[in-house]
Amino acid sequence: MPTIVVTGATGAIGAATVAALEKRRAQVIKLSRPEFDLSSFASVRTAARDLNRDVRHIDALVHVAAVYVPRWQKTVDGLELMLEVNHLGPFLLTNLLRDRLAGGGQVITVTAPSSTRVDLARMLDRDEFNPFYTFGATKAANLMFTFELARRAKRWDVRANAFHPGLVRSELMRETPRPVRFVTRLVSRRPEHAAHDLADLALSSAHAGTTGWFFKGARRIDAPKSNLDAGQQGTLWRRSAELAELDGGF
Repeated sequence: MPTIVVTGATGAIGAATVAALEKRRAQVIKLSRPEFDLSSFASVRTAARDLNRDVRHIDALVHVAAVYVPRWQKTVDGLELMLEVNHLGPFLLTNLLRDRLAGGGQVITVTAPSSTRVDLARMLDRDEFNPFYTFGATKAANLMFTFELARRAKRWDVRANAFHPGLVRSELMRETPRPVRFVTRLVSRRPEHAAHDLADLALSSAHAGTTGWFFKGARRIDAPKSNLDAGQQGTLWRRSAELAELDGGF
């Protein structure tokens, strides 16, 4: 029975993904608030410690959790909320679970084809805060993280892929302006569609050797060219490790 860890397991996509995985007889470990909080490095480290103690092997770590907020919010670690929840928290958790993923595990990060330039200095500056910029930059960072992880993790036999669910009916963008919410809801799909494809990516033997890919549904798509520079990916990784106070990892 495969063991799958899902963050954001109570949100729209997360809950639907858990249901799809359990229907396929996977053992699902659900990480969600209030017990698990990606806006706190201490909480991430506690969850990783428990998983390293209690789980022998993780077949897939699925990063679904994400937030959008219209105003600057500082986390307990002194960082901007979206940056920590959407990028730095998943980055830290992944690295802390390296030994449980080694030997065939996969990391799947739910994101979007964002071409926003990732400027961590701007994202850390309260005076420069713009919610749409920061959210878009975290989604671009997810892609850059995936591609860098795919290279680094080969020596541990760990795969890394990104997944774009398309527009899904959820509460993620509930704090955007009303016209944006209205239009988004009109063109969004039910989360079960994305969950089915995400569960298939996590479990299907058809993807056993796949790494460094970006999926939309069951097909591979191209990431924006702005996310493909290996030097920038490496720089983002190193700076993320500094901010998360990560020693070791992939």
